[in-house]
Amino acid sequence: MEQKQLSFKLTDFMDVATLQEIQDSFAAVAGVKATITDADGNVLTSPNPTRDFVERQIAIARAEQEIPEAQKQGREYVAPIVVAGEKLGMIRMTPGHSPTVDDQQLAKLAEKFGLELKVVKQLTRQLFSHATARAAAVQFVTMIANTVARLCFQEYELRQRFNELTTIYNVTMMLGEPRDLQKLLNRTVRAVCEVMDVKAASIRLIDHEKNELRIKAVHNLSQEYQNKGPIQIGRNELDSVAWSPRGFEYVKNMATDPRVQYPEEAAREGIASMLSIGMRYKGRPLGVLRVYTAEERVFEQHEIELLKAIAAQASAAIENARLLEERLQSEAIERQIKMAAEVQQRMLPSYPPRIPGLSLAYTYVPCFELAGDFFDFIDLPDNNLGLVVADVSGKGVPASLIMASVRAALRAQVDNVYYLYEVIRRLNIMLCRDTKPTEFVTLFYGVYDAKTRRFTYCNAGHPPALLLRNGEVRELPGENMVLGIEPNENYRQDFVDLESGDAILIYSDGLPDAMNFEKEPYGKERVLSAFRSCSGKSAQEIADHLLWDVRRFVGLTNRSDDLTLIVMKVE
Repeated sequence: MEQKQLSFKLTDFMDVATLQEIQDSFAAVAGVKATITDADGNVLTSPNPTRDFVERQIAIARAEQEIPEAQKQGREYVAPIVVAGEKLGMIRMTPGHSPTVDDQQLAKLAEKFGLELKVVKQLTRQLFSHATARAAAVQFVTMIANTVARLCFQEYELRQRFNELTTIYNVTMMLGEPRDLQKLLNRTVRAVCEVMDVKAASIRLIDHEKNELRIKAVHNLSQEYQNKGPIQIGRNELDSVAWSPRGFEYVKNMATDPRVQYPEEAAREGIASMLSIGMRYKGRPLGVLRVYTAEERVFEQHEIELLKAIAAQASAAIENARLLEERLQSEAIERQIKMAAEVQQRMLPSYPPRIPGLSLAYTYVPCFELAGDFFDFIDLPDNNLGLVVADVSGKGVPASLIMASVRAALRAQVDNVYYLYEVIRRLNIMLCRDTKPTEFVTLFYGVYDAKTRRFTYCNAGHPPALLLRNGEVRELPGENMVLGIEPNENYRQDFVDLESGDAILIYSDGLPDAMNFEKEPYGKERVLSAFRSCSGKSAQEIADHLLWDVRRFVGLTNRSDDLTLIVMKVE
């Protein structure tokens, strides 16, 4: 069995003054002469004999009986001071004359050093009995040695616990620092080896993609052993037990235990015993902390608890590092999205154009920073004005990219193509070529001729535009397939001649689909009613009223879709 060597001196645990006090206490009550030496025989304490003590020693020398060397060295009785299996010193005692036994002093001595009073009294009296002197002397000097050893061992245990607590504290502080996690884990396994006095240590983390444990940090294991082969999750009983409520699993001999996957490699590496500690975060397995010994070793419970504490701190550090990395990535993405949203906003009109005899207004309320809706006012030759409202399927980044593509393609086409249906047809071919089958666009494109007041339009699967005339609302007919589905689709255009006081409303489905807390949509009928009530209002007043009415309906419910509308009012 592997033994941890102390490599300490007796005075490392107890100073000379304390040793002297222990020696004098026993010598005083028993009337003996005693000294304490270190393991090499060097005297550490002074006997400090009194005159009475010297006289008793002379009398003893004259009448001393022969005592076998096995329990006596010359005139002295000798007992070793042994701490954790290591001899740290010796107690040497020479009996004197029988003293007057002070029961009160004996009681104080027994209480002070945790001894049984009855035993101390009995040995003290027997020490000077002719029949029992030898046996009592042996027991008495052994009692002194054991008392010193016990006090030293208590100090040793206290230091061990202090060192372990210090290690946990240092590991906790180290892992809590915002540094490179890999370096911190490397330092952790090195610290584990030092405080546990083991050959090597490693941290393996779960790789969910490969379903195996991969080395994250290692100390004092050869590269050959690290590359011995994969540790598959589910096939290794040791790790399953380590992740159980027990929290650990122990292997006495890596070369002979049938649960070990690579026994021959462990033997070549010089590994005997292994302790595996499960690393978990909020009950979720993350990996294992393992320590390896060069000789067979049984780990004490406090050592297991120490490793559990370190594994828990390492697990928290690993999870915190992952969350920090995710947060930094999220913040980077948010910055990119914010920049993209700013670019997208610049693509949209800042204000409606000024057209004689016509007032224009718009409302644009994106659901997220990046929207799938867009609208546009396009200046065309001969005092014509193009109006566009479109809605891209989906939301977020993909929808915003398609929106930008559609806007650019539309503007490119209207500069060269006169007929609206041909513009939409070409736009549809582009979308069918460049988008997925699940991605499509609804779009309403209309052109207002300021000279003739004719409004020509092409509706590609978009909600129909509404015409408000003399207090009545009607839909502008004309339906075509959405863009991006069928490349061979043909589109047609329609027109309506407008009069003074007419108002046109072009909107996306975010208006009728807006929902309140009861999951009730605002609906087409409310759109018609709200628009109908705007007879006689300006374009801006109509846009403001529609936005106010839909907000009144939905309350504080979160929006689930972009809301876009354009209002055109003929003066």
